[in-house]
Amino acid sequence: MTPVRGILSDDEIDRMAARVRAFGGRVSNRQQPDGSQAAYELNINYLDALGDPSAPDEPNELVARRFLAAQAVMLALRGVPGIYFHSLFGSRGWPAGVELTGRPRTINRQKLAVDKLEAELSNPHSLRSLVFNGYRTMLRARAQQAAFHPAAEQSVLELSPSVFALLRIPADGGSSVLCLQNVSVHPCTLDIPAHLLPGPELEDLLSDRRYLAEESLTVTLDPYDVQWLTRTEAI
Repeated sequence: MTPVRGILSDDEIDRMAARVRAFGGRVSNRQQPDGSQAAYELNINYLDALGDPSAPDEPNELVARRFLAAQAVMLALRGVPGIYFHSLFGSRGWPAGVELTGRPRTINRQKLAVDKLEAELSNPHSLRSLVFNGYRTMLRARAQQAAFHPAAEQSVLELSPSVFALLRIPADGGSSVLCLQNVSVHPCTLDIPAHLLPGPELEDLLSDRRYLAEESLTVTLDPYDVQWLTRTEAI
């Protein structure tokens, strides 16, 4: 938690720690100079940490969409993304491992049996399959666009409090990519001015959605929807 101190308030950090405990995670504390204890490390699976403590039986589709929206933010940002094995395969936390080893970090370090993993991936409705296939779609799209080069320029756009919006701009003059991630549980409609768009004719790299913009573009994002829009030659 050290990097967020000075960005998040002590109250926000305390609420995060309480949320982690509500999910069965662990909070490692460190003694402060005044002798008090403060949260130093949150030991919880990231997919679990994004959930709703009051709704333990959420459908896999919702859990996957929410998690992939968060991962899309990381994949869209400038630099080289660090992809954790258990994130790629939609793992949940492993609290039994903490009890076995006595180490809080073990909650994220379960070793998986290959045959069981493959069986879950073969079920299109399983959480692992939904997360892995969604992740694979984003990685394939990302690999094909110069705008996602680690050194390509980026501009964060303030379009809505519910949407993390980022414009990636390649150095070679190719097509930019407008990355839209709705990080809320509510649908959101954006009216995007034309000068922020990669072009008048657009396609979503992650689906078959296509748009034609004039002075502006109206885009409706479903809850936890992700759209990466780039210029296309035909509409």
